[in-house]
Amino acid sequence: MKKARSRYHVHAEIFRTGSPAAEFDDAKAGHPMERRLNRLEHIVSTYRGHVDLRFQNGLLVTFETADAALLGACEMQHRCAALPQIAKQRLALRIGVRQYLVRQRANDSPDNSRQMTAQMAIVDDGIIASEQVVAELNSDLRKLTRLLNETPAGIAAYTVDWRCEIPSAAFGGESFWPTAMKSVPEAPYLLLHHGLKTLETTQDNPTVTVGRDPSCDLVLADIVVSRNHCRIERRPDCIVLTDTSTNGTCVTTDDGVEVLVKNRSAVLTGKGLLFFGRPFKGERRGGVRYEAY
Repeated sequence: MKKARSRYHVHAEIFRTGSPAAEFDDAKAGHPMERRLNRLEHIVSTYRGHVDLRFQNGLLVTFETADAALLGACEMQHRCAALPQIAKQRLALRIGVRQYLVRQRANDSPDNSRQMTAQMAIVDDGIIASEQVVAELNSDLRKLTRLLNETPAGIAAYTVDWRCEIPSAAFGGESFWPTAMKSVPEAPYLLLHHGLKTLETTQDNPTVTVGRDPSCDLVLADIVVSRNHCRIERRPDCIVLTDTSTNGTCVTTDDGVEVLVKNRSAVLTGKGLLFFGRPFKGERRGGVRYEAY
């Protein structure tokens, strides 16, 4: 008998919390609801989720892991919080996260997971996660959660402090080598960590491309990122980043050295963060973790 497989629903819904009597013209306001929904969909793609349903003011999304679901939810709040509000018509994002079991057979009885996840989206600009989700999180992400005294739908639930800085380890952070490898490879080698995605340069795959273009190996949907922002190559004796962008690439090493690479090449060594199209301002969020050997 196969073990039941778990997935994670995220219900993200945008609410108007301003004055009911205030006039609201979506077109004149610059389609703020649509802008937010588009941002949510980009984030879902980044964390390898799937949009099950897009309704008038929100999304129902499925993620493979609890970590991906929570990281995606936190990123949704950050990206929407950065958008301007409308006078007298504030838009708030409410998110619920819940675990559910994948149906194994066609005659399995359906559950009410979607409705229960929607019932957890009750806090303006907040994230509520079920007890099962929190139990599956890695230790770094679990530190962001706090048990609620009054729980939605009568189930144990946790609030998530998405405004707190998330440690880089929670985004993929430091890599680990297989136990069969006693040391890092002798040849030049690169690992890039973005969200739950990891890219590497090898002899068979010596180049990684970064940009907004869908054909890039690492696609970043950000206005400050160029369509073909940069490429990172594995050469015989080193790893080289070549920037071809408008805004440049900021390389910040773990030793605190910060270098702007713009329309030129630079050698990557050691470990650090890459910021595409913007400088490092003390906020690690949005950076791509690199390890170059």
